[in-house]
Amino acid sequence: MFRKPPSNIKSYSPLRSSDRRRFKEEILKKFPLLESSLKNLIETTDTTNSKLESPSNIIVPENTQLAKFTSNLGIHGVIYTTKEKQPIWFKKDKDKNEILVPSVYILWKFPDMLPKIPTFDIVISKLTGGANLMIPGIAFPPGGLPEVNEDELVSIVVRGSDIPVAVGTMNISTKLLHPGSTRKGVAVNIIHIFGDCLWSMGDQSNPPGFADAVTSQDEASGSKDADIFEEMDEDIEVESLKNEFDSKLTISEVDKLLEDSFYQALLEKLTPTAPLPMPTSQFYSAYILPCRPVGTENEVDIKKSSYKKVTKFLNAMEKKGIIKIKGSREDSILTHVDWKHDSLNSFRPHKTIKKATASTATDEGHPSIQIKKVFKPKGAAIDLFRAQGQNVETNTVYEAEEIKSIVLDYLKSHNLSDKQDPKFIIPDEQIREVLINKSGGRVPDKWVRNDLVKEITSKMEDYHYVILPNHDPELRKGLPKSIQIVESTRTGNKIVTNIRGLENYGINPNDLIEPLQRLCASSVSVNPTPQSSPKKPLMEVMVQGPQIKLIKKYLIDTKGFPEKYIETVKKKGKK
Repeated sequence: MFRKPPSNIKSYSPLRSSDRRRFKEEILKKFPLLESSLKNLIETTDTTNSKLESPSNIIVPENTQLAKFTSNLGIHGVIYTTKEKQPIWFKKDKDKNEILVPSVYILWKFPDMLPKIPTFDIVISKLTGGANLMIPGIAFPPGGLPEVNEDELVSIVVRGSDIPVAVGTMNISTKLLHPGSTRKGVAVNIIHIFGDCLWSMGDQSNPPGFADAVTSQDEASGSKDADIFEEMDEDIEVESLKNEFDSKLTISEVDKLLEDSFYQALLEKLTPTAPLPMPTSQFYSAYILPCRPVGTENEVDIKKSSYKKVTKFLNAMEKKGIIKIKGSREDSILTHVDWKHDSLNSFRPHKTIKKATASTATDEGHPSIQIKKVFKPKGAAIDLFRAQGQNVETNTVYEAEEIKSIVLDYLKSHNLSDKQDPKFIIPDEQIREVLINKSGGRVPDKWVRNDLVKEITSKMEDYHYVILPNHDPELRKGLPKSIQIVESTRTGNKIVTNIRGLENYGINPNDLIEPLQRLCASSVSVNPTPQSSPKKPLMEVMVQGPQIKLIKKYLIDTKGFPEKYIETVKKKGKK
């Protein structure tokens, strides 16, 4: 987030005493581990020395100042600093949900305030270069990782040290991460790390004892990278960690494999029957990337190619005459494929990542079902999007971030900011047409940007993509449906647990009978759901006893179903 200096930093203003008190309360509420650290610090502080700073004032010192900022990625927030401009806290505005984050300077004073994820010292240089922490880069401690859910804050430490060097959010629950797993991908999304531009705003000191910890670790192991890898748990493949960070392929080889993945995606996944147009971002992520050759997932990446950007790569394919693209670079649409092109006819298919992982996904506990919410413009919103150069067709849908980008570009290009107070937007006729309610309610004359984007998004139709193993992405109308796990008490205090909605995601209820019998040590049956249609009955799995936790874990770990779309209910009384 702070790889580049924040832009548009407003002038600093002092934090009032009342606001400072409330801010302290907010911090202690959001970081419960900090309270015990404060107590320990108070006990060790020499209270007879009046020059020592009160430990409770360290988290929010007197004369704390704050300033609004915008990151180079367009993320808005607020920085809190000491009077010497040492950054201590910042708030990251994510879709209007503020995330309070400590700076490394605060973390060094209170290293135990966040759960710690250890990594290897050779990985730190990659993180400071702007990379996220990948799963193979985790140095699993003997006692296992702390229990942290997806999107929760964690600190990053070097193995052998307790001093945090970075802070970020978990991209995946630590419950799903185990030594020896071949699971790959991002483990922690790095928000802030020592050495970045936020750290540079302060005194630019290094983590306490960081160099000593790394040096002693090297001396103990006796060498550099290879020895560090030897100390990893035996079940972790050394090569998988190296491949996350170092490409063995030349740029021309990456280009060739990327083009092969493109051809394979057209012939195997898109096919002549697929509906077009399609956003090129969707085509790249959902079609091309899964079609990379087996074993190249960590090396074949657009950033490691000569193209550097997806739009440039697809434009090169368009120049060859294989495809046609319309729209701007950021919002281009794939509109046509020449299925008779020589390059496609002469291409020899390869075994893809998707095919290789699909057969082992269930056994290894890899997530195999993906659900992505999208929105379809309708009515006046279509005109608004077309005014921004969008080629809105029957099947055109957008993710929330794409909608936000398009709307903000429209506001900027039409200069709709309030001249007296730029944080507000004054809608023009095009925007007002989108905002008009069917009931005829009055449209406000001024809007906060994020509120306006949210309101425009609410005027669109809800859709979602479901990506099942060995299936192409399926676009479905409406909001995603949850799988329900319902625990109820029947006559005689008999408890049963029912699972409903499995068919929506290609899960055969009968396939769950045997594994749930073993897992729950209980009887399992499959029956039609209440009020189910006799012609097309929907089935539910019934397990004897209170089994919500075991069933939920089974659906997440074994079936790879997103936890977000599992609904648990406890009922009392008759079914």
